[in-house]
Amino acid sequence: MAAKIDTTLPFIKGRGEIFCRACSGEKLFSAIDFGDLPIANELLLSPEIMIDRYPLHLRICRDCGLGQVADVVSPERIFRDYRYLSSMSSTFLKHTSNYVVERVEEGRFSSGEWVLEIASNDGYLLKDFLPFGIKVIGVEPAKNVAEISRKLGIETISEFFTSKLAEKIRALNGYPKLIIANNVMAHVPDLGDFMKGLSLLCGPETEISIENPSLANILLGMQFDTIYHEHYSYLSASSVGKVSQENGLQLFKVENLSIHGGSSRYWLRSLSTKGSIHSSVEAFYNSEKSSGLFEPSKWTNFSDKVAKIIEEFHTWLIESADKGMRVYGYGAAAKASTLLNSISPKDGLILAIADVSLEKQARFMPPYGLKIISPNELFRKNPTDIIIFPWNLKLEIAKYLRSNLGDGVRLWCAIPELHEVDAK
Repeated sequence: MAAKIDTTLPFIKGRGEIFCRACSGEKLFSAIDFGDLPIANELLLSPEIMIDRYPLHLRICRDCGLGQVADVVSPERIFRDYRYLSSMSSTFLKHTSNYVVERVEEGRFSSGEWVLEIASNDGYLLKDFLPFGIKVIGVEPAKNVAEISRKLGIETISEFFTSKLAEKIRALNGYPKLIIANNVMAHVPDLGDFMKGLSLLCGPETEISIENPSLANILLGMQFDTIYHEHYSYLSASSVGKVSQENGLQLFKVENLSIHGGSSRYWLRSLSTKGSIHSSVEAFYNSEKSSGLFEPSKWTNFSDKVAKIIEEFHTWLIESADKGMRVYGYGAAAKASTLLNSISPKDGLILAIADVSLEKQARFMPPYGLKIISPNELFRKNPTDIIIFPWNLKLEIAKYLRSNLGDGVRLWCAIPELHEVDAK
């Protein structure tokens, strides 16, 4: 059943009538429309529970290149009971550990200087600062996740980050030396207030580090399964530069990252802070323009290809079931939700989905109550085929599965098209 959307946010004029939340432009075009889908990380306690469905329609701003969902589900609805834990991936932990070491080796921190992370999750990153004696503060609205972080000794504020909260943090602690906002801007419905909060905390010596999957990579890599309700925005360098400038901040450097199937790291500072602009900023602007990121025809082609990928994957599932194959999934990720709910496979095509997270096990994924089991239970099921839904971690997962199941099982990913995964 379709549910109500949140029309109280400042950029909402009514369903389907929005202006860009980065630059306030009105030149938005349709990129892809999935219809009504469940919230990706809303896992069920029982397969019989009815679940709300919400419109999922991605639009692109012609002026700045921000991708954004047209209909917004309230953050309170999505994030208060959150089941994603950042610490579950060894690949991601290595990435964040390297990041911390790089910042410390830069000689960035003097006595008394501190780090703020917005959307600190379970403390996966901030914990690595503690051995260096650096004070850290996390902001994490999901109370169940924030409690895990506190047990690691990390001061954690269980609120959504807003400009009002930023004022409180500054009043109590002064300006941080480093603000980290990894994989959070996509989850922010009101980008203007979020950036205002960053600006309020950005002192003369403060630098802001933001990581997010790239909208260009979604387009060029057919990463459509990264589109779901908790991702309100899909960033480009152009959109980050625009919304930063409008809020007293300056984009001065951009880095390419391999994490999450291709991400960008944006470095911001106060407009009042003197310094040169790295050549990478202009390079990213030019690359986005040349890729066709702002062109409706490119996204029409994208949408057509997505429909073909979904159809071919669904056909493969049906044929595998007809042949008696025992097909399971691995990784009850949000990516899996978008893909599976796009095809709405009949019960039995995928027998269950395994996940290492205890937060997810024994729950059920929409649309038809796909049971989430432990990896050990998966190993006992003697599967013939396993679909790895978190394709951004496919090599890490494939090696793990091979070490427990041997070479007899076939491993698959459905993105950018259905293909077998080589664990070597």
